[in-house]
Amino acid sequence: MLGLNDNNNRFNINANNNINNNRPARGMICPCRDTLIPQPIKVKTYKNLWSNLCSMENLELAYRKAKRHKSRNPRIIEFEKHWQLHLCILHKELITKAYKPMPLRKFVLRDPKTRIICVSDFRDRIVHHALVNVLRPIFEPRFIHDSYASRKGKGTLAAIERFDEFKRRLTRNGKLCADARNNNDVIGYVLKADIRHYFPTVDHDILLNIIYERVKDDDVRWLTKTILDNYETEEPNKGMPLGNWTSQFFANIYLNELDQFVKHTLRAKHYIRYVDDFVIMHESKSKLQEYEVKIKEFLNRLKLELHPDKCSITPLRNGVSFLGFKIFYHHKIVRKRNLRKIKNKLAEALAKYKKGIMSATEVTDILNGWSAYAMQGNTYQLREKLNSELVVRLKNASIYRR
Repeated sequence: MLGLNDNNNRFNINANNNINNNRPARGMICPCRDTLIPQPIKVKTYKNLWSNLCSMENLELAYRKAKRHKSRNPRIIEFEKHWQLHLCILHKELITKAYKPMPLRKFVLRDPKTRIICVSDFRDRIVHHALVNVLRPIFEPRFIHDSYASRKGKGTLAAIERFDEFKRRLTRNGKLCADARNNNDVIGYVLKADIRHYFPTVDHDILLNIIYERVKDDDVRWLTKTILDNYETEEPNKGMPLGNWTSQFFANIYLNELDQFVKHTLRAKHYIRYVDDFVIMHESKSKLQEYEVKIKEFLNRLKLELHPDKCSITPLRNGVSFLGFKIFYHHKIVRKRNLRKIKNKLAEALAKYKKGIMSATEVTDILNGWSAYAMQGNTYQLREKLNSELVVRLKNASIYRR
């Protein structure tokens, strides 16, 4: 039988240890049509969700999630003074459908790519969490195993570990090329790509149709559309704001269509996606070229396209840039851009430390968090150097706090 144990797991197209993980997701989008049409499979639908979404229990849970790690924010401090009253008002606005989100606050972030980050009002962030609390149990079980962004138990570290697992499987534990010059010259290729301007180009109608296929509660539909419509763009019914919790969740729902296509139509075993960035490994370059053509065709139906400058097929022996690392078979190094980002972040934190806005513990927590990520690579000397420099800079900065 296929995929029943580790020895036969090579037949499992999801490339994990889930026995039943080869079956297509219910209501999977049919890739062979000119439009997005559900397959003739009975789809489980969900009604009567609104009362649960608006309940005080759900709103309180959403409130606690929204304020997590943000206790020093002045707006949150002000909200906390009468948080129960604010939640009661929010509850009434939702029940009567009088709720209207505040305009988004925008600022520019350069890291080094220039991005426009949108910040919702705190009470709106509570509503975002309340909505996701209700929608997540519906859609999360339908996501593939190897989608790693904004999901519990996933993240960049898990994605990199999965990359390492896939490269060992594909190369049969490091089989070398015929003309190998060193032990990193292994067989195999990687298609690496990302979606061009993903968040600004998400089509609202397509996204809502995907959600509405399962969610038959008109009130939940109204709230979902209200949140999407609060983001104003030059092109109507397009785009999601970077920075919203709902945007991260909706991004996974939208690209789950691509995930299902890659896993169940292309039957690609070694596929990993993190937000709009994905890789597929295969021992055949021509097969990856075939995948690339078919993925481009499928993305047209989602009104998306691959970034022309960030789509390439690379031999594994040359190393692959993925999630901040340059990954070779036997080692990984941190990309220069990633190193610049943490140095800039530490510089900003030290400036706040001098002004008494941040504590020394909070500053070191930033480096410790990055170090836990960087430990996935060959970075011991780099981490020790950054830590030593930070100790000296904190000591010097403490003079200004007196």
